[in-house]
Amino acid sequence: MELLESSEDRGFPTEYLLSRIRGRRARLITDWRPLIADISPLEYLSSARYCGFVTDRSPDGIWKSLIEEFRWVYVQMNGSLRDIFAPFFLYSELRTLFICLRLLKNKKAGRGDEILSKSLLSANIKKVLKGSHDITSAAAGIERLFLSLSTGFQGIAEQVDTEGLRGIEQRLLQQYLVYVMQSDLHPLVKAFFIRLIDSRNIISLYKYLRLEADKTPSFIPFGSISETRLIEALNKHDIFGIGPMIQQLTGVKVDATGMMRVENALYQVITRFLKKAGRDPLGIGPLLDYLWRCSIEAMNLSILLYGKDLERDGITRELVQ
Repeated sequence: MELLESSEDRGFPTEYLLSRIRGRRARLITDWRPLIADISPLEYLSSARYCGFVTDRSPDGIWKSLIEEFRWVYVQMNGSLRDIFAPFFLYSELRTLFICLRLLKNKKAGRGDEILSKSLLSANIKKVLKGSHDITSAAAGIERLFLSLSTGFQGIAEQVDTEGLRGIEQRLLQQYLVYVMQSDLHPLVKAFFIRLIDSRNIISLYKYLRLEADKTPSFIPFGSISETRLIEALNKHDIFGIGPMIQQLTGVKVDATGMMRVENALYQVITRFLKKAGRDPLGIGPLLDYLWRCSIEAMNLSILLYGKDLERDGITRELVQ
């Protein structure tokens, strides 16, 4: 995928990387209770008890550490694995792109240089993000580059005038997921993106119904929950209809009256699915499971750091466990 960095293929056998990943996966946090009840997150991350990938112990630093860990995995991959995982890596790097756009909007573009130095985004995207003086020119450059993937990205830059930065982010993300699902994907990667699309669609529906937002959400096709069903719940303003959708995905009845319960239930669907796939000693499951669990660990640690002074029960509900 030309929008990702092109680096030397060292030709490491897949079995070699799987062995390394199993060792690194064993260092991830499995029990979050000590961080909630006993010690501060910073104290835990600085102690010998933590052997994970986070080296910069600040909210922003956690995400930089995640980018660095993803880079490490990417560099270890041979060409065949990179082809399989390119859709996932570019999806994860959209967050980097959005961070840089926000910094540019707030006249803090220079702060994005450190993130970009670790990023897997291509040299051309980095050049656009570093060389643009405003959101309009950056959006035009990004649209031009993403059009190399699909004509479906046409018009993304126009969102600057109509819906602002948030509009660009939503349109780019949605169109990217559409593009990915129309690509030739490895079956496991395709199954992952289907679950991701389901999660994003249900969360969008919930936010609209719960918060009574002005803008009607647009749903991403190719999920297992049909657009027809989502639109029907939307038109009926049926927030309780979300519960059965989540139950269809999880097999468990979920109280859909709280935002965090909805998000956590949906992320746990993906986590359990990839955990099962990660037990396959010969397939790519352990790699995708590790990358996803790193993302969840980074998200949970950020929640703990930002909410260090909040009531513990509330924090517990927000963590994906």
